[in-house]
Formats: sequence, structure tokens, C-alpha cells
Amino acid sequence: MIRKIHAFLALILLSFISNPLSAETVTINIKDFLFDPGSKTINLGDSVKWVNQDSFAHTSTSDSNLWDSKNLSSGASFTRLFDKAGKFTYHCHIHPDMTGTIIVRTAEQARIKLGKDIITANPKQLPIKLNLAGKNTDQVYLGSYIVNAQGACADCHSCPTYAEGHDPYKGEPKQFNTAGYLSGGRAFGPFTSANITPDSTGKPAGITLAQFKNLLRTGHDPHAPENILQVMPWPIYGMMSDHDLDAVYTYLKSIPPLPTPAANCN
Repeated sequence: MIRKIHAFLALILLSFISNPLSAETVTINIKDFLFDPGSKTINLGDSVKWVNQDSFAHTSTSDSNLWDSKNLSSGASFTRLFDKAGKFTYHCHIHPDMTGTIIVRTAEQARIKLGKDIITANPKQLPIKLNLAGKNTDQVYLGSYIVNAQGACADCHSCPTYAEGHDPYKGEPKQFNTAGYLSGGRAFGPFTSANITPDSTGKPAGITLAQFKNLLRTGHDPHAPENILQVMPWPIYGMMSDHDLDAVYTYLKSIPPLPTPAANCN
């Protein structure tokens, strides 16, 4: 039953790959004959709302004829959904010297940004110091997104998942347990989750990238190849692309190494 529950949860989480972030509506104010801010970067699927705060009429008009708000009187607004990535320039049709730019991240860029924000944004959800030496930082932060926001790895590999006083299930502000982050020790019946932090040679769980991928593709434990891992939803995670698995492995190489807890928790 536990194995089925975890596989089901993993399937739900992986369904968010194509749209990793909740859509937002960002506001650009029109005031003093300027678009404020003049350049705005948003995520794919976000909307932009222009609000005219001047006493004169203005428009938001695409330079490529993609949209035109028509005349916006004082206090009026216009909203547009951006469902394609790219750079979009626009102007005020009435006052052509008023210009602005919307930059829409790709879904991949959005995942990378969120993965970085988990580590660096304030308040920090995971205040750890990553070892980025010799690593592709975009790959590390993509791995951070997959591990922390998509794969729910800490739910099984951290003991406990959240820091004391930061358990969201108790209505507290969320923060991962950095003292035991991904160091294993959580019991699932007769099975115990593994420590997947880097070993003394820098390899997560002491395994190579090839072994890591084979584990997730076949379920065979590289430390005991005759065994097929139970509880862990490897049949689901194994469907990820090599690109994403590379990112996960690179992220795990960058996190602080920790000892396995002396006592298990449930």
C-alpha cells in the first residue's frame, strides 16, 4: 500500500513538468508618460495587466500587432495572457515615445529560476550552501526544482522533512530540515530510506551517474544488484528524460554531505 501511495503521488508531481509554476498576473503602471516598469520578465502562462494612472489616455500596443488595448482612460486597465516564450516590445499608440518590453521565460527557464529561488530567495525555504564549483549552475538549479518542488524527495529521504517550527502541516512557515536534508533514515515498514547526500568522493549515495540512472530505470540497487528497490517510486521517476536525471544528479552532488541519522523516524 505504501508503495502504491508514493507512486501515485510521484505521478501527480511529474504531471507539472510542462507547467511548473502557478500562473500570475503582474501589473505595469502607466504614469508620468512611462510604462513602469519599462521591462518586465515573466513566466510562461503569466498575464500582464496595464493600469493607466495618468490623467491622459494611453494604449498598450504591440510592435508586432499581437495586441492593442485601444485607448485606456484614466483608471482603466487592460490584461493580456502570454502563452509563448520570447521578447515582446510595445508602445503607446498615442505617445510613440512611450515604450516597454515583456520577456517571457520558457518553461525550462521558469523551472531553473524557481529551483534557484528555493535556495536563495528570502525567506529561504532551504537555507543550505551549495557547492557549485565546476558545475553548470542552471543544471544545479533545475535539479533543485525537480528534487524539492516536483519529486518530493525530502518527504522520504529527510528525517524529519521540515525544520522544527517550520512544518506547513501545522500552519507554520515552510522550511526544509537542513540538519537532516536528504540524509535518509526514514522507516517504511522493513525498509529505510537511503542517505543520498554526497559521500567522501562527492558521489550522491556513493554511486556514479550511470548507476544512478540505472537505479531509476530498473530499480536495481547498485549496492546489492540482485535486489529491486521497494517503496521508492523508481518506475515513475525512471520515466524522466536523461536531461532531467542529469540535473537531479548534479544537484545532489552540490548539496552538503551529511551523516545518516543514528535513529530512524517514521
